[in-house]
Amino acid sequence: MPNKKRILVLTYTPIKSAPRALKQIAKFVDEYEVTTAGFGERPHADVVEHIEFTQPALRRGVAGLWDRFIYPFTLLTRLYEVTYRTAPRNKMAAKALEGREWDLIITHDVATAPLAMSLPSTHGVVVDLHEYAPRQNEHSRLWRFLIAPYFRWILRKYVARAAGVGTVSQGIVDEYSRNFDFVPELVTNATPYQELPVGDVGDTISLVHSGIAAPARKLEVMIEAVRDTTANVTLDLYLMHKIPEYSDKLRALAEGSDRIRFKDPVPYSELVQTLNQYDVGVSIIAPTTFNLAWCLPNKFFDYIQARLGIIIGPSPEMMRILDEYELGAVAAGFEVAEFKKTLETMTPEDVRRWKQNSSDNARALSGETQVAVWQKMVARIFEVE
Repeated sequence: MPNKKRILVLTYTPIKSAPRALKQIAKFVDEYEVTTAGFGERPHADVVEHIEFTQPALRRGVAGLWDRFIYPFTLLTRLYEVTYRTAPRNKMAAKALEGREWDLIITHDVATAPLAMSLPSTHGVVVDLHEYAPRQNEHSRLWRFLIAPYFRWILRKYVARAAGVGTVSQGIVDEYSRNFDFVPELVTNATPYQELPVGDVGDTISLVHSGIAAPARKLEVMIEAVRDTTANVTLDLYLMHKIPEYSDKLRALAEGSDRIRFKDPVPYSELVQTLNQYDVGVSIIAPTTFNLAWCLPNKFFDYIQARLGIIIGPSPEMMRILDEYELGAVAAGFEVAEFKKTLETMTPEDVRRWKQNSSDNARALSGETQVAVWQKMVARIFEVE
């Protein structure tokens, strides 16, 4: 195609493990000239260029004093333009991207929005807000005091004038709409379609959970319930361990139980196929923060593509889809006793039906249906010449 439009996909996360960015890249590389920018290696063979970011070095002397004291001072005194312009990561990325221009920039998360809007782009910026940014780390009082106001400033000053905005669940769409002068489009974290078999269900029902080992998610509920239940179940956990003390606590809870195994995490490209060997994916996520209360996580859709049944807590966004397509069971609450009761009333026949329903609806609930929302948004923006 002559004169293809040029798109930059920008993220501050390791780009090869950023599912939303990866789905956008895979969709757009055939139609547009896609450049990617982020930490880590090239995410897709067909991008025209990958600009690999490097972590800013630990600075000492006067420069170190700036990072350690003046940067927090700018947050405290609400000098947010100085905060943005002096942040080492922003300075590093701006230097890596200088001298280039694009027709459109797709940027991920609120922290990248000021940088994206400072870059030359003839059709502006699309911002993918994965979560409700002002409450992202609300469990931390210091974060609420220093960072949340900074994020609100970015949302009002930069994101509100973006060419397009998207986020991951309807509850988060509604919260942005109530508090800011923009209405994001809903684009769920649905997983790309995979053609996989529906596995047989034996007398022992195999449960699986994948994700980050974070205290706010209260993964101990799953472990204690499986450890103590009378149901004939096992649980394998594929966890990314970022807080060693919490991971040690989880392992201690499972010690002595032959039902629970901690497995090494697998690359995202292999995850769904790995999950396919199990019967039921578990996504009991305690609503300890606003974003967790309204979450509709990658793992939920991974389980569908893996042809699994699903057990969740009463999380409204997951319940809406699970109930509509009869994909599994909803525990009455987020505590051990409530999850145990769900396990003890579940039958192999239930699981066979759930797994078949996941298979029957895998294409309708696939990432392809969701990335089409980005495709339509980008096409609409390019139509306005």
